[in-house]
Amino acid sequence: MAVRPRSNGVYGGWTRAGRDRVFVRIPSELKELSRAWNVFADNGGPPELGTTPIVLVHGLSSSRTLKPLIRALGSRRPVYAPDLPGFGLSDQPIHPLDVPGLANALRRWLLDNKLAPAIVIGVSFGCQVAVDLAAAHPATVERLVLVGPTFDPEAGTPARLAMRWARNVPHASPRLAPSLIHDFIDAGPWRSMRTIRRALDDPAERKLADIEAPTLVVRPERDHLAPADWTAEVADRIPDAELAVLPKASHSIGPRAAARLTALLEPFLVDGDEELEEDELDEEEIEQDELDEDEVDEDELDEDELEEAVG
Repeated sequence: MAVRPRSNGVYGGWTRAGRDRVFVRIPSELKELSRAWNVFADNGGPPELGTTPIVLVHGLSSSRTLKPLIRALGSRRPVYAPDLPGFGLSDQPIHPLDVPGLANALRRWLLDNKLAPAIVIGVSFGCQVAVDLAAAHPATVERLVLVGPTFDPEAGTPARLAMRWARNVPHASPRLAPSLIHDFIDAGPWRSMRTIRRALDDPAERKLADIEAPTLVVRPERDHLAPADWTAEVADRIPDAELAVLPKASHSIGPRAAARLTALLEPFLVDGDEELEEDELDEEEIEQDELDEDEVDEDELDEDELEEAVG
């Protein structure tokens, strides 16, 4: 498989989900962990990981805009950021997929590349895809993070959403502008508008109660696309969720905000590691109990055989 050149600590290459090619970006630490990166071409699976992988779900652009977060999180954990079908460098479906369609495609990619269950982090529109994935396919999501969930019921129309976006521009990281423009050109205005309309029509609020995974909802402090009332409502509707505010951050996660977000997420991710270790210990204890029971059964059989021999 051809590997894209490294771009400031981020590598990219094509993976597979069924017959479709899916472009994915990973941190340099993960690339060095797996020198045989081209095994992905045949879905040979990712390298052996010592902890649960993080999968980033991008917004209405592609994983290009997530490079600062890939670098920040990737220094501590295995991170994968795929381009969803129709976005970035992944294969284009004949028609733009709706939110459930994108969630199903992400599920297929996770399973085909042996990355489930994963810690899924949705950013912006990616929150809707992550919510649908966690609600419809709970076995694929170990923990869920929603950063700046957009398209609340009050957003209403593309025009109203555009007004929110305009208010957000002065606070956005200028370093992300080239990536956003590039992604818009790749997708085309028609596909971008169709995706926005389908996102607005998706009733994300009705799915929140079905999420089983522990969830952290993050609202960037200066985010005008994700209102404070809406993010609080999202956290309230999810059974096992908490709300956090990311200080001095806008809707777009630039390098500085990515470092602060990584620090904010660490306690939540560590809690997940501790729960996983406890589950593994419980499984080991159960296996040991079963072995002890087998030994007792064997001892009883030996005693029965001895009595028969004496008789």
